[in-house]
Amino acid sequence: MTLSRRALLATPALLAAPALLGAGSAFAQGRTLTVGVVSDPVTLDPAFSASFFENQVLYNLHETLLVASPTGEISPGLASFVLRDALTYDFTLKPNLTFHDGTPVDAAAAKANLDRYMDPAVGSIRRSDLGPLTSVEVTGPLTFTLKLSAPFAPLPLVLTNRAGMIVSPAALRALGADFATKAVGCGAYRVVSWTKNSELVLEKFAGYWRGADHGFDRIVVRPIPDETVRLANLRSGTMQLVDAIPPQSVAALGREANVRVSQMPSMGFNGWSLNCTRAPFNDVRVRRAFLAAVDRDAIHRIVFFGTGQPGYGPLSPAVAWAFNPSYKANAFDPAAAKKLLAEAGATAPVPVTITVTNSPQMARIAQVVQAQAGEAGFKVEVKLIDPSSLITVLRQRDFDVCMSPWSGRYDPDGNMFNYFTKGGPNNFPGYDSDETTALLQRARSETDQKTRVALYHQAQDNLGRDAPMLFLHFDAILQASAAGLRWTQYPDAVFRLYDARMG
Repeated sequence: MTLSRRALLATPALLAAPALLGAGSAFAQGRTLTVGVVSDPVTLDPAFSASFFENQVLYNLHETLLVASPTGEISPGLASFVLRDALTYDFTLKPNLTFHDGTPVDAAAAKANLDRYMDPAVGSIRRSDLGPLTSVEVTGPLTFTLKLSAPFAPLPLVLTNRAGMIVSPAALRALGADFATKAVGCGAYRVVSWTKNSELVLEKFAGYWRGADHGFDRIVVRPIPDETVRLANLRSGTMQLVDAIPPQSVAALGREANVRVSQMPSMGFNGWSLNCTRAPFNDVRVRRAFLAAVDRDAIHRIVFFGTGQPGYGPLSPAVAWAFNPSYKANAFDPAAAKKLLAEAGATAPVPVTITVTNSPQMARIAQVVQAQAGEAGFKVEVKLIDPSSLITVLRQRDFDVCMSPWSGRYDPDGNMFNYFTKGGPNNFPGYDSDETTALLQRARSETDQKTRVALYHQAQDNLGRDAPMLFLHFDAILQASAAGLRWTQYPDAVFRLYDARMG
């Protein structure tokens, strides 16, 4: 089922471990799926989730008003909707649904969630996701209306993501700050326990709207930053699904009978924020010099082993209607980099610290960039941090250059607005451009696709000129599973595991 503009949808992660985790233990415990991810979540509350690593849990714990297929087609989730006019969306919830705590999923609960996201006093980053939403009106026990101040083309897709997740208002009141670790939603699985940096256990929720035919009774999510340890646990059978396999292992894994590699283009980007609010990157010439010092093609070969493709902007080739294949701003040009540094008055190597998570792949990328930038006139140090610390470092702008990966969205608004508008919740570089902000605000209110594409391309040109971020690569999504596991891969790399099953 695909999205129609006028009316649609009428049917109402263990830290790096020195040893394996107990080979073969998962299936000895019955219908348990054990999943290896890069990092532990920071929060299970979608109102405050800002890290990709949290998505691997959130999309199994919480359910969204609408859902998107791997190809971006929208269908009903908890609700269906009719577009009454460009500013008015009428929603109808499915009947007889409850949250994990037994309280009803009704229009009052939907309004409470959306109001919470939009309340400035709450401080949710979902407020930016929801754009010009001005009010939520309950019109019946299962019906409610969203009213906007301006057209907002991305809204249906926004409601397939964290801004569309509906949690239990009763649990929010009862748990208070503890909701972040004991969240109560209405997704396919509910929280059983969470031992930080060890394992998070979910069990199936029989009241899930798709039915109780879950492929697994339990999902155990274990954070393992070290890619070699994740793979060792997959090969041993201790884990049946792992995220972020190293590109250099793809070919060998493809020859192993007990393992299946799944890959697809990502909607996101591998970007590194440059801190525009302090020296040395408060000078655009130094920022552009750093970007011109990096040979993306070499990194594509050396680190990514030909998977994915080099990147120069935020618009991914996976969203073909918005992608510009000829766009290559700030391409590798060490002579230009040296000239820009000279123009900026640099008389000695410019000291810069690159902050990345402590995974082998990110360390390799940082080391290559360190060498390349060194050739162009920078003196680069590399700082490794735990993945769970990344979002704090970015929000506090405690960096010169810091990895800022984005899993991507089906609409280009999701790859640009929060990152590059003034005050955007993911504007980690501190990028300050009235012009770019105006372009992105206009693009999300346009309904004509050609007009939107032109606006996004103009904004992308501005990013090339102003250089707040090093766009490094469009990574392929590389994930691996036990050969007998059937599951659905998504271009945002998120595991949605209700339909995963063995055999």
